[in-house]
Amino acid sequence: MKRILIFLFLIKCSFSFAQNIDLTSVDEFLKVSDLLKMKKEVNVEQWHQLDSSTAYSIFAHSKDNTIINIVKTTMQDVFGYSDNKGQINNDGWLETLIKANFEEIKRNYSEIKKFRDSYDFKSLILNAKSRLQTFLRCDSLNTSVKWKPVYFLFLNADGKDMEEALVIDFNLIYRMTEEQRINFLAHEFFHVYRAHFENHDFNYANDINFMLDMIANEGIADQIDKYMGYEEYYSTVSRSQKLAEEFVSLYSNAPKDIAILQTIIVQYAEQKIDKDTCVDKLLKIYKYNGHALGFYMSQQIINAGLKKEMLESFYNPYEFYRLYHMATNKNNGSPSSKEFMNYLKRITEQYY
Repeated sequence: MKRILIFLFLIKCSFSFAQNIDLTSVDEFLKVSDLLKMKKEVNVEQWHQLDSSTAYSIFAHSKDNTIINIVKTTMQDVFGYSDNKGQINNDGWLETLIKANFEEIKRNYSEIKKFRDSYDFKSLILNAKSRLQTFLRCDSLNTSVKWKPVYFLFLNADGKDMEEALVIDFNLIYRMTEEQRINFLAHEFFHVYRAHFENHDFNYANDINFMLDMIANEGIADQIDKYMGYEEYYSTVSRSQKLAEEFVSLYSNAPKDIAILQTIIVQYAEQKIDKDTCVDKLLKIYKYNGHALGFYMSQQIINAGLKKEMLESFYNPYEFYRLYHMATNKNNGSPSSKEFMNYLKRITEQYY
């Protein structure tokens, strides 16, 4: 289980709105980058203020400080000291994404600061929850759900549902349209909302359960903000042609990968491979938390006219796979293996 959870981890409040929004990491980033842009020295205390700000402290307190160290080194590389140029590991995927984001921040620096001071974040929260309610086709959202606070920072152009909060890149929100912002945050709120209903004992029992559930989780959530398809989303929203090409490729390969996933699971169920081998094989097709696999499945479910049923059972992984099985029959696709469905029913029925 550690392999997946550590991976997920890697991809106090002086300013807040009713404890929903926190911008302290944005503010500390701007303070430090202002100094760097003026070629002034950033002292130990000023770096500490950045490290201890609400969102960045999550990464500063991690086991090896990898992410916060990349942030600080990249800030110096992009905004300040010329003698730091070239110290970034340009071959690193995360380093490359963060550096590209910071370079864009530098180009739009004054406008980003104006946006920070003028944007109505409270309305964004309300509108995103309204969008989620509309998506789920319910009269109202369950009032017992405990909503996580939203922490903004500058990192890479993405958002993460973490244990402490939703952590979202401020530059990504800045450059989006208002509709895109609402949809993006509604996607993240879906994960929080679903967590209230899903069975954590099942999800966190082992890596296999976790992956099977996350495919369903992300597959439904992507229908909130990526319904137009990965090509358009990653080209226009994330503005990354590389990511667009990668996700389009993963989506195209999804039918084949879903069949492979089922074969691997059946091999494990029949004790032909052990759990570690099963997980190792699954990780080869479980890319980006299973987004593309789940999105393909949810799209097939919708194409088969089963969206209502999918949303009614949004927290139940077995129902998601069952509806996909029904959809493939309706859409003349390749149905799920009976052995896989029997195994999935058996391991979920005591929880759902």
